[in-house]
Amino acid sequence: MTHKLSIELLTIIGAAVILAVLGRLSLHYLAIIDTGAYFPHNVKPIVIRVIAKQYVWEFIYPNGTISYNKVVIQSGRPYIFNLTSADVIHAMYIVQLGYKLEAIPGYYYPLYIIVDKPGVYAIYCAEFCRPGHYTMIGELIVTSGSG
Repeated sequence: MTHKLSIELLTIIGAAVILAVLGRLSLHYLAIIDTGAYFPHNVKPIVIRVIAKQYVWEFIYPNGTISYNKVVIQSGRPYIFNLTSADVIHAMYIVQLGYKLEAIPGYYYPLYIIVDKPGVYAIYCAEFCRPGHYTMIGELIVTSGSG
């Protein structure tokens, strides 16, 4: 009887240790992702304001230029998309890059983004935002870092 109890106790303690280690690692990497700590420290990120509206993405560059449903960035450069919504809850989802973040009216959320491969990536709204939701599609155009 005591042999079974000691095996069960060791199993429980072992599982608890494994879960504690995985939890600690998860918190560590979540903090890195949420703060952009993986950005190069010698390059200041460019902040682009993103306002989600039914049914359009509005991008406001640092110089005041506004574009709709299309944002152009350079590969290898760090960017912060400062994301909010003008009306209802939206979610910016760049499927091919694995970026997804909620846009909630009245709140601003930073999306730390750096893309190494030039190309065109679709931006979807991943939160049902009323009947025209399916039309809320944008483009992230990543140009070569040299140009």
